[in-house]
Amino acid sequence: MRMKAASLFAGIGGFCAGFNKHGFETVWANDNDRVACSIYRHNFPGVRVIEKDVTDLNVKKDELEPVDVLHAGFPCQSFSQAGPKTGFDDDRGQLFFQIPRIVKQFKDRKPKVLVLENTPFIRSGDGGSWFLEVTERLQKAGYWFRGSNAMVLDLYDVSDRPQQRPRLFMIAFSRDHFRSGRITLPTNGHADEPKDLSRFIDFQGQQADRYYLDEQNRYFEMIKKEYKDTSDGKHIYQLRKYLVRQKKPNTCPTLTANMGMGGHNVPFVWDKKGLRKLTEAECLKLQGFPDWFSFPEGVSAPQQYMKIGNSVAPPVADVVAKAVRHRITERKE
Repeated sequence: MRMKAASLFAGIGGFCAGFNKHGFETVWANDNDRVACSIYRHNFPGVRVIEKDVTDLNVKKDELEPVDVLHAGFPCQSFSQAGPKTGFDDDRGQLFFQIPRIVKQFKDRKPKVLVLENTPFIRSGDGGSWFLEVTERLQKAGYWFRGSNAMVLDLYDVSDRPQQRPRLFMIAFSRDHFRSGRITLPTNGHADEPKDLSRFIDFQGQQADRYYLDEQNRYFEMIKKEYKDTSDGKHIYQLRKYLVRQKKPNTCPTLTANMGMGGHNVPFVWDKKGLRKLTEAECLKLQGFPDWFSFPEGVSAPQQYMKIGNSVAPPVADVVAKAVRHRITERKE
């Protein structure tokens, strides 16, 4: 059975790539970032992309088609443990409120299921008040939602990708269509499987000169000092301003949007030619994007890194989509 989905804060389409695999037809997507929208259109040509600020989005004026599932990876900077922790006190944090606002505009045709993604810290930040606010807003919008509807899924644990990327997924069910909000997600189906970085990173080949650090570069010296020879040389080096970490073999740290800012934000590896940062294509693979996904001409390397690091990982969206589809199609409770 074909179902319809839509995306708020769609970015480059990580959520959509995962949901499309399970029979969800994405009929519209919204984002206000020009570059992200150009990448999205390039990869999802059949989807109606509404390029505007979510605060200006309106169901009636923008003729938004009703859908079975609405997913949204709303901005996480305000809720990140490593960020300013301003929560709902700044403009980015307040964008969450646009989700229940838009949902209510659908009236009796609101989405059956809402799937939201953010940093795990939103659950405990400010003494738990952030998550309480999210819970109350979703419940007032007509959805079953409580603590058990929020689960941390790590890309490393639920897929074959070696990237450690824990994110919180919040799934709410319309009280008009469901008698409860129960949902079960596999959280560690691949946790014990051996990972192999060489499936996603070319350690034996050579890349363009622009990826390599000169031996005189201060970052080169910092990483070289932390190099520890092991029986398995498939390491990623995480450089954070004044600190270098040699990650465990076959383990990738969380790829962040800050990669696009260059320098200390980019993960590095040693290959046959020297010390280099990960390529954009390697980051796409580590994030779990399908082979058909690509960037249109004219998107700069910094923008590519930023959009990859800021995206929902498709394999995790895949896991969520499968569980949501099962919940929608199963017999009534």
